[in-house]
Amino acid sequence: MSFSFFSAFSFEPILFSLIGAAAGIIWGALPGLSMTMGMALLAQFSYSMDIHDSCAFLMGVYTGASFGGTVSAVLLNIPGTPDSVPVQIAGYPLTKQGRGGEAMATAILASFMGNWFGILVLVLLTPVLLSFALSFGAWEQFLLAVWGILVAGSISGEGDSAIKGWISGWIGLGIAMVGSEPIHAFPRMTFDIPELRGGIEFIPALIGLFGIAEVMRMAAAPSATVSTVVMGPVRPRVDLLIRYVKSAIRSSAIGTFIGIVPGGGAPMANFLSYEVGQRSSGKNFAKGSMEGVICCQTSDNAVIGGSLLPAMSLGIPSSAAIAVFMAALSYQGVIVGPAVEQSQPGFLNFLYGTLIVANVAMYILAFAMLKPSMRVLSTPPSILMPIVVVLCVVGSFALQLSSFDIYVAFIFGVAGYILYKWGFPLAPMVFAMILGQLADENLRKAFIIFQAESWTAVLTRPVGMSIIVIIILTIIYGFWKDAKSQARMATA
Repeated sequence: MSFSFFSAFSFEPILFSLIGAAAGIIWGALPGLSMTMGMALLAQFSYSMDIHDSCAFLMGVYTGASFGGTVSAVLLNIPGTPDSVPVQIAGYPLTKQGRGGEAMATAILASFMGNWFGILVLVLLTPVLLSFALSFGAWEQFLLAVWGILVAGSISGEGDSAIKGWISGWIGLGIAMVGSEPIHAFPRMTFDIPELRGGIEFIPALIGLFGIAEVMRMAAAPSATVSTVVMGPVRPRVDLLIRYVKSAIRSSAIGTFIGIVPGGGAPMANFLSYEVGQRSSGKNFAKGSMEGVICCQTSDNAVIGGSLLPAMSLGIPSSAAIAVFMAALSYQGVIVGPAVEQSQPGFLNFLYGTLIVANVAMYILAFAMLKPSMRVLSTPPSILMPIVVVLCVVGSFALQLSSFDIYVAFIFGVAGYILYKWGFPLAPMVFAMILGQLADENLRKAFIIFQAESWTAVLTRPVGMSIIVIIILTIIYGFWKDAKSQARMATA
C-alpha cells in the first residue's frame, strides 16, 4: 500500500468522503443516535473498500456526525447527544427569535474554522510526539496503556465518580484478556467456546454497547415531539466570526487540548468552551448568543484533530469514535502508533489530506442538506429504532459472517444498558478493550526483556518513571475529585 498527501484528492477518496460526510450529518442530526454508534455501524461499509477509500469515508462520517447534532439542537431544542447540549442552550433561543437559519449558518462556518485549527495542531505536533514515542520500550508502552485507562476513568466517570470510571475500565481490561494470550497462545477465559479463542471482536461489542443499549435507553425514555420550525434566511455571518475571532481561537484551543486527553472528548470541551466564553464576554448565552454558538462549534470540531493526535502517535484512542476508527484501520492492515510511519510510509500525510477533504465536504453538504435533514428529523422513533436494530444485527454479522457476533452484540447491549442504569460510563471500558491488548503484550515482553535483571532495573528508566509519577497523580486526582463531589453533596 502506498500513501501520499495528494492521493487524498483523487476522485474515489473525495467521493467516499462526500458520502461519509452526508451519512454523518444525517446520522448526527437524528436525536438519540450518537456519533459513536454511527461510526460503529457505518464502519461495516468500509471493510470492502480500498484502504484509501475506507479512511476517507470514515473521516467523512466522523466530521459530518460531529456537526450533525447541532441541527436538531439549534432548530428543534432536542440535543441528540451530550456534545450538542451547550450549542442548544445558546442557539435555540435564536431560533425562537426567527434567526435559526442565521444561527445554523454561523455554526457551520464555526465548525469549518474549528476543524482547520485541529488539523493544523495535528500536523504540527504529530511529528514531535512520534519522535518522542519512538523512545518508548515495552515497559513504557505498558505504563502508557495503563495511564490511558486510568485517565479515561478519572475524567469520564458518571456523577463525578472516578471509581466508577475505573471499574468500567477494569471490566474492559478483563474483556480484552479473553482469548489466546499473545506470547504463548495459551487460552484464557474461553470456557471451551471455539469462537472465543480469537478474543471478543471489538466492532460487535461496540455495536452492542452504543447501538443496542442506546435503543433500549430510547425505548425506556419518553418520546420527544418535533415541531415545525421557521428557520429564516440561511446566510453565514463572516463578520460575526471576525468580531468574535478571539473567542473562536480560544474555544478551538480548548477543544483541541481536551480532545487530546483520553476520555475528554467533545462534551467536556464544549461545556468548558461555553462556560469560559460566557464568563469572558459577560453575556448570558442562554438568552441566545451567536458568540455562544461560535464558542461551542469551534470547540466541537477542533476536538477531531486533537483526538487523532494520541491515536496516531501513541496508539491510544482518546474517544470511543476514535477507537472505532483505529479498529477499522486495523482490519485494513494499518496499525497506528509510534511505528506507523515505518510500517505505512506516507499514511499520516494521506490522513491530513482526508481531513481537509472531509472538512470541505462537511461545509458544503451542511448547507445543502440543512432543509432535507429537517424532514428526516420528523421520523418517529417507532420507525427509526427498528431500523437501527436491523443495522446493528447486519453490522455485527457482516464483519466475519458469524452469527456468534450477533450474540456478542446483544449481550454487550444488555450489559451496556445495565451499566448505564447503574451510572457506570462506557467510554473507559471501550478504551480498555483497545488498550488491554497493548498492555498485555508489552507487559509480557517487558518480563522477557528484564528477566535476567533485577526488578529495580525498570526504576532506572526515566521515561517509565515519569509515566509512573503521572499514573500516581491521576489516581490521586480521581480520589480528590470523588471526595470533593461527596463534600459538595453533603453540604447541598
